[in-house]
Amino acid sequence: MKFKKIKLESLIILSILAFIIFISIYIRFKTYNPEMILDYDPWWHYRYTKMILENNLHPPKWDIQSFFPPGRIVQPFLGWSYIMIIMYYIANIFSNTSLIIIGNIAPLIIVGLTVIVAYILGKELSNKWGAISTAIFCTLTPTLISVSMAGYCDTDATVVFFSFLCIYSFFLAMKKKKLPFTILAILINLAFVFTWPGAWYISLLFSAFIPALILFRFIEQIISQKSIKINISKNFKEKQFIEYIKIVAIILVVLNIIGIILGFGNMVSFFFSGLGFVEAKQIVNVSVAELQPINIFSKSGFTQVASRVGTIPLILTLVVLPLLVIFKIFRKIEIKSEEIFLFLWALATFYLILHGVRFSLLFSCAVAVSAGYVIGNLMKFISDREIILKSTFIGFVIFILIMFISDAMLYSEYASGMAVDNNWIEMLNWLKNNADKNSLVATWWDPGHIIAGYTGLKVHADGAHCSSKGCFPYPHNTRIQNMGRIMSTSNEQEAIDIFKKYRQLTPEQCQQLKQKFGDIVPEDACKPISEMYFISSSDLIGKFTWMNYFGGYRAPIKNANDFLSSPGVCCAATPKTEPGYMSCGQFAKKGKGVFVWCPWVFSLSNVQQDKDGNNIYLYNYGNFQIAIIQKDNKLIPVYNNNFIINHVTFFLNGQEQEEDLTEYEVSSMKKLDGLIWMDPSFKSLIYFAPEIKDSIFVKTFFYNGKGLDHFKLVYQNPEIKLYRVDF
Repeated sequence: MKFKKIKLESLIILSILAFIIFISIYIRFKTYNPEMILDYDPWWHYRYTKMILENNLHPPKWDIQSFFPPGRIVQPFLGWSYIMIIMYYIANIFSNTSLIIIGNIAPLIIVGLTVIVAYILGKELSNKWGAISTAIFCTLTPTLISVSMAGYCDTDATVVFFSFLCIYSFFLAMKKKKLPFTILAILINLAFVFTWPGAWYISLLFSAFIPALILFRFIEQIISQKSIKINISKNFKEKQFIEYIKIVAIILVVLNIIGIILGFGNMVSFFFSGLGFVEAKQIVNVSVAELQPINIFSKSGFTQVASRVGTIPLILTLVVLPLLVIFKIFRKIEIKSEEIFLFLWALATFYLILHGVRFSLLFSCAVAVSAGYVIGNLMKFISDREIILKSTFIGFVIFILIMFISDAMLYSEYASGMAVDNNWIEMLNWLKNNADKNSLVATWWDPGHIIAGYTGLKVHADGAHCSSKGCFPYPHNTRIQNMGRIMSTSNEQEAIDIFKKYRQLTPEQCQQLKQKFGDIVPEDACKPISEMYFISSSDLIGKFTWMNYFGGYRAPIKNANDFLSSPGVCCAATPKTEPGYMSCGQFAKKGKGVFVWCPWVFSLSNVQQDKDGNNIYLYNYGNFQIAIIQKDNKLIPVYNNNFIINHVTFFLNGQEQEEDLTEYEVSSMKKLDGLIWMDPSFKSLIYFAPEIKDSIFVKTFFYNGKGLDHFKLVYQNPEIKLYRVDF
C-alpha cells in the first residue's frame, strides 16, 4: 500500500508539472511565425547563431555589420547561440527544420525545462506545495512571459533557467560533499557565464552567503537567548559549516580562474562594471525608462513592480516572508542554510529593482522561490490542523494559483503585440532587394538589430551597448550624440558632415584600429561604403526628447513662467539639473531633469461652434489646450487662449496645405512662431516649437524631405520614410 501511495503521488505531481509546462508553452505559442523573429533584440542572437552555423561552428571574431565603420569585436558570450544550434541539429534528425523555426521554439523549450528546475529548487527549500508554487510563479510571471514568447530568442529565458539550475547545483554540491557534484556545479555555472555576461551575479550571491550565514546565526542566537552574549562554538559546531565554506570557495575560485582564462571576466570585474550600470554612469542609461529609480513603497512604484512580477507573489515576498522569518526565529524553529540564501537572494535583487524595472527578471526569480517557500511552509504549519482549516487553506492556495495562471494567460495577449509590423517588414524588404550589399543604414539605435539581421546590411548603431573598448573610434555614446544632432539640427550641411565620417575610417584611424585589435580586424572594416540610407519613422516622435537631449540642445527654461510660455518642451530625466536651468519631471524636487525641445501630440477632445457659427476644434495635451478656429477659410490655432501659432500644415482632400498667420493680427493675443501639423483625419495635431520645426527629423518624416538637397526619398509608408543620403 505504501508503495502504491508514493507512486500515485508521483503521478499526480508529474501530471501537474506537465500541465504547467503545457500552459507555459501554450500562452507563448500565439506569436509563433516560421518566417520571422519577434521584436528587435532577438535578431542579434539569431544573426550570431546563423553566423556560427555558416562558419562550421567556429565563433565569429569580428562583426562588420554592427557599429560600422568599422564594425565591432565579438564578445565571447555565445552560449545561447550554441544551445540553439544544438536544438537545430536535434530537430533536423526528425525533419527538415529551418533555423528561424528554432529561433521561434527555442525560448519555449527553455521555459519548459525551467518548470522542472524551478520545481526541484523549490522542493529543496520547502516541500512539494512550495515546489509547485515556485514553478507556476516562475514561468508564468509577466516579466518572463514578455521576453520568452515564441520568436523572442533573446537570452532572457536562459537567464531564468540557469539562475535556478546554478543555485541548485551549489546546494547539491554542498549537500553531497563529493567531488563530482562540485565539478558539476562548476560546469553548470561556467555554461551560464558563457551564455550571459551577467551570470557572475550567482557567484557574488554565494560569496556573500557565508558571511550572511554567520551573521544570521548570531542574530538567531541573540534573539533565542535574549542576550548579546554569543557562543561561537554552539553556532558553528556542526561540521557542515566548514564544508560549506570549502565547497563554495572551490567552486568560486575555479570558476573565476577559468573565466579569466577564457575571456569571460570574473565576478570582481563584473561587480564594479555592474555597479556603474546600476548607477547610470553611461549616458544612454538616463534615456531608458526601465532604469529610473523606483519607490516600491509608493502606490505607483508598487504597481509598476507588481505588474512585472505579479501582485500575489510580490505580497508573499515583501510582507508574508519577513513575518514568517520572524515567527520561525521567535518560535525557535531552525532556519536552514538554504533558506538564509533565499533571503539574501531576495534582498539583493530587491535592491536592483529599486534602480529600475529593467532588473525585474532577476527579481522575479527570487520572488517566485520566496513565494513558493512561503506557501510550502504555511502548508506544513497547517498540515496537522483541523480538517476544515486545512481544507480551507488548501482551497485558498489553489485559488490564488489558478488566478495567477489566469492573469498570465491574459498578459500573454498583451505580450503578443511585439511582432514586427508590416510597415517595417515592407521597408526592410525594399532595403534587402534594392540597396547595395555594401550599404550602411543609419537611424536611431533601437531597430539596428533587426535591420542587420533581416537585410544583411551594415548599421550605424544598434541596441547593444558598445564602449570604446569594443567600438573604435566611435563608441555607442558618440554615435547616439551624433544621431541626436542629425535629427535635431536645422542645418542640413551639419547633418551631412556628421554622416560623412561614417562612410569610411581615415587611414590613421584604420591603423589605430589594427594596432588595438590585431589580426581579427577584416580588410573590409576599413573599406568605404557604397551607399548610405537614413530611416525617419513615426516611433521617433516620442523619442525625440532624447534625440534633442543627446544632440546637445536645451530649452532655456529658468522658471515656471518660461515653461508656461514655451510649449514644445519636455523633461529629460537627467541625474541632476544642469546649471542655469530649472529642474523638471517627477524628480524636480531632487534637482533632477532638464528641459529640451520635443513634439507635443494633442488629441481631439471636442468640437464646438462660436457665436458666429465657426467650428472650434479643441485638442488637449495634459493640462494644455490648442483650439483650432475654422474662420474665413483659415485654420487659426490658439494656444491656451493666449497665443496664436503662426504656421499650420493640414491636409484637405488628400492635398497638403499651409497657413502662414504671421500677418494675421488679433489685438488680444500674442504670437508664437511655432508650427502645427494637422493629422489628415483631424483627430490629432502635433505642435513643433520654432527650434525644431525645421529640423531634419521634422522635414524628413512630416514633409518628405521638402527643402533638403541631400536626402532623396526612395521608399515610404504611413510609418516609415526611407532616404538615400547623397553626398
